[in-house]
Amino acid sequence: MVAVENTRERLLAAAQRLFAQGGEDATSLRAITREAGANVASVNYHFGSRDELLRLVLEGYVEPINARRLAMFDAVVAEHGDRVPVGVLLTAFLRPDLDALADLRAHNPQIARFIGRAYTQPSASVAGFMYKQFAPVAERLIPLLQQTLPKVPAVDLSIRLGFVVSIITGLFATATPSPDGQPPLESPDVDHQLARLIAFLEPGLTAPPPRGESDDHPHNP
Repeated sequence: MVAVENTRERLLAAAQRLFAQGGEDATSLRAITREAGANVASVNYHFGSRDELLRLVLEGYVEPINARRLAMFDAVVAEHGDRVPVGVLLTAFLRPDLDALADLRAHNPQIARFIGRAYTQPSASVAGFMYKQFAPVAERLIPLLQQTLPKVPAVDLSIRLGFVVSIITGLFATATPSPDGQPPLESPDVDHQLARLIAFLEPGLTAPPPRGESDDHPHNP
């Protein structure tokens, strides 16, 4: 049993290293097995396919970020009630990303860039997976924004949230090593990064809908 588990862990570790170094397209199944000292049959046994191995590598990083977001949403609702201030919601949404990015810049910036590319340039094998990972976050956040911003149609909130996601995934995709690389948003301090993002994003989220659009879409009372 120990040997079986060791093989599985070696394959995961090898896949993580190679996907981070070369990206999805440049990482073959044979390269992973060679790096892990295993064979192709072991990948099929433990994971079913290279694509499933890829998804598990991403899941190990993306799932904890989204789980923390959901927990922070619950906490701010418990504190503020039905109408949580937009800046507080943005903090709950962005802080897990920025903390994870700071840690990856210090220890594995290649993985940060790999995660960013998985969001910004997803292949067919991961696009559906990344959508599935993010869906519970959007399904929780958009209704909270609607409660706070009842005059902004849900479709506009969804579009604006997409802009927020594009910015944060861009920070991952362009991550440099710390402490010597260029820090995100010109600051190595996560609190400063968060403040700068919120100062920019909050006015966009709270802006009134385009002229005439609020009459075309029902909104919450």
